[in-house]
Amino acid sequence: MNSQDPKENIMATIAILDSKLDAILNKLNVEPDKSKFMTAKDVEALIGLHHRTVLNRSNLPPEHKDFVPFHRLGTRRKYFERKVIEKIFLPKV
Repeated sequence: MNSQDPKENIMATIAILDSKLDAILNKLNVEPDKSKFMTAKDVEALIGLHHRTVLNRSNLPPEHKDFVPFHRLGTRRKYFERKVIEKIFLPKV
């Protein structure tokens, strides 16, 4: 009898679903609203903070104080909400 860890089964299922969702969204060619979302390179152009720094901060756990929230919209590319980026990185007026 083969007894697998339930966590491994769940993680495998999530990975399969994630790849299927990516394929579906790529076929739909979902383009994010540029006025609402921006890429890490767009953040670099706006703020001057290196795009790798933004991407690395998005990989932190959500409870970390430097975490930058992101969305994936149709591709594996990370998109950041413009209002969130401005709130985090631009000086308060």
